[in-house]
Amino acid sequence: MEEARTPPHCDIIPVIIVGAGPVGLLLALRLAQSNIRSIVLEQEATLGAAPRAIGYYGPVHHVFNEAGIYDQVSREGMPSGGYVWRTLPSEDEKGTKTLGSVLCRNVMSCPDSDGQYKICTYSIQLAQCRLAEIMLEEVTKTGLSEVLWDHRVTDLSQDENGVTITAISGQGEPKSFRGLYLAGCDGGKSIIRKLLGIRLAGHSWPERFIATDVLRTAPVVEDPPVHFTVDPKYWGVVTPLEHVKAGVKGLWRYSMAVPAYEEAEDGSRVFLTDEQVLEPKYVNSLLLRQLDGPRPSDHVVVRKSLYKMHQLLASTMYRGRCFLAGDAAHINNPIGGLGLCTGLLDADALHQTLEIAFSLGQGDHDQRHIPTTNGANGILSSGHGCRRTINLQNLFLRYSSERRRVFQNIIHPYSSANKTRLHSADPEDIAREDWYFQALRRGDPKELESINAPLYNGWRTDMWSLVGTSLKDA
Repeated sequence: MEEARTPPHCDIIPVIIVGAGPVGLLLALRLAQSNIRSIVLEQEATLGAAPRAIGYYGPVHHVFNEAGIYDQVSREGMPSGGYVWRTLPSEDEKGTKTLGSVLCRNVMSCPDSDGQYKICTYSIQLAQCRLAEIMLEEVTKTGLSEVLWDHRVTDLSQDENGVTITAISGQGEPKSFRGLYLAGCDGGKSIIRKLLGIRLAGHSWPERFIATDVLRTAPVVEDPPVHFTVDPKYWGVVTPLEHVKAGVKGLWRYSMAVPAYEEAEDGSRVFLTDEQVLEPKYVNSLLLRQLDGPRPSDHVVVRKSLYKMHQLLASTMYRGRCFLAGDAAHINNPIGGLGLCTGLLDADALHQTLEIAFSLGQGDHDQRHIPTTNGANGILSSGHGCRRTINLQNLFLRYSSERRRVFQNIIHPYSSANKTRLHSADPEDIAREDWYFQALRRGDPKELESINAPLYNGWRTDMWSLVGTSLKDA
């Protein structure tokens, strides 16, 4: 095996990653697979277990495959060949509720004769916390990355040769780390973004969103198993978190809107605090609107988390030798599973960016010579004596520009439409009048392919190909 790429001074770390969520861990894994060392600093003592993202589809599958984790993720996760939009469950005279009527259905793909779906044609439902565990296991195996738990970053400085950060350990001990590059993958409240003086711009939604992991016995498991509840007030998303069967207890995710206000008996508006929303009685009042089956319900809430919903984008995802990826750079509402998937594709693009930078050697930071590249597979060849140059600042700026463009032109409009589609009008009116539902009912393959094309052709960024168009002969 080729010797790992390490700077001339052994106390300098090639890449410092802040944040041990799936985005940071995927970046660490891909860098290690390119023989680039890193450390990951995480302010928490362990991996987070709170209910967060669950769905992975499109080009994210290819990234998982290239990282060597697709087989395990697809095996453990619940496959879904599409999505269904429903009304709230209906109740009979005995109090038993049945799943709401189907408003529209999107069948993306069907399994082959062996029961398996083709890669990139379906959605994998797997809790974010389990995905992070799989990534951590693989990162640890490489021996080229170390995760330092309970280390909170407090300060950052950079110069033309590297980045220095200070972190406080769980014992209150300040530690300094010096790296060539720094990646802030530390979530929506990113300390790295704040230390860099980068602002988020956008808007926040009036509703809150509560994610609950619920152990329950489902009387039926429809195909596809994932459905969206369309309702002006109590909209939500229901999805399994493991392979579930009808009549057998299994783990499900019920993600539900918390209305901006509740109406009191006198008609006045009552605004609930976060603490009131998280009280078991209120959580159950939301769940009992969504759960099908007999009453009393046998469900048990295993975990719950409350979130505010935003549509926010950082003014840049790069400054000096520092980068942002995932929620540290952009935040969108969770309907449609676009948030974490976009963050994972950020990590993929940043891995390529840093791989290109390290392929140039340890020369001048602003401009370095590299051989001719093969943009199709990212392999550097000898070029038969032909030398090319690239300005690293332009390379890094291209990473930021391309990923921000993806958010502005694809993720923000798609995720906003996904959310408003669930609650903007009466469910029957939405089903009849919404352009997307009309297209699904027409079922024209070319039309649907055109609608979904941005999420398959423009969501992932191929930095190697982009670099190939910006190189010039020396």
